[in-house]
Amino acid sequence: MTTQEESETILKNEGDSQVSSAERKLRNQGRPDGLFRACMDQIRRAHSIGQALRGAVLVSGLLTDKFCYAELLLQFYVPTKALEERMADVCEGKNKNDFPMIAKLRNKLHYNFQVGYERDLEYLLGKDEWKDLVHKWTTESAKKYVEDIHCANDSELVAGLFILWGPLIVGGGPALKGRVGKAFGEEATHVFKDVTGKGKRQRRDDFIEAIDSLFDDLDENGFKKKSFSDIVSCSGKFMNYNNRMMMSVKKQPWWFSRAKIIIFSLCAPMMLAYGLNSYRRSLSDKAS
Repeated sequence: MTTQEESETILKNEGDSQVSSAERKLRNQGRPDGLFRACMDQIRRAHSIGQALRGAVLVSGLLTDKFCYAELLLQFYVPTKALEERMADVCEGKNKNDFPMIAKLRNKLHYNFQVGYERDLEYLLGKDEWKDLVHKWTTESAKKYVEDIHCANDSELVAGLFILWGPLIVGGGPALKGRVGKAFGEEATHVFKDVTGKGKRQRRDDFIEAIDSLFDDLDENGFKKKSFSDIVSCSGKFMNYNNRMMMSVKKQPWWFSRAKIIIFSLCAPMMLAYGLNSYRRSLSDKAS
């Protein structure tokens, strides 16, 4: 188990500069020695990479082309759908006693992001086309994510919830809503519906407390220590899956090809002139 002292040592030894003040402030909202802090420490490096990737895709034109945005959106829709359906199955099925932790979280956190994703994808890609495009555009990284979720145990489902729900509830999800709405219209922002507006701080606090209180009334006969460690470890794995999905998208903005042509048309004459001048200088040097 990652203790508070060990977590602080990790932060110091592996580069405090990699952790933004906002990330550190969010991390410190969790209990000392708690599960939330331990998971945040575990994903810190991958999360920093993820933040950089998100910035890169935004700069590259993600919000200038609805198909680029929809392609990335559906990568997160696919594992989220798998997670929420798996949660419902195990919490309501005959083996529900094998999943006490995810059942506890599900009873405390009443979210359903699948529906929001689906409404956004239907709006962006078309009522009749979106399901086929989800099938065609799902990357191998997202498929691997789904495979792991389909056979996930209790600890792995908790980690999946932390990684797939956390960014929307306590991360940058709410801030992204305005940018998406401005780019594509409010009908493209249903996935953010339950995490924006009044009560942001309460939603954040409720999520963190739900994670940290997970073991409060569960048997501690070796169960807590192993499950705590498993959740933390799996959080790191799933965060890496998030990053792989962001890196695996293939769509380019509609203007990208035109931009390449314009850049080439501007640069080609300058490159030709530079080449001719270099050639002339070489002839002059030989003559002298």
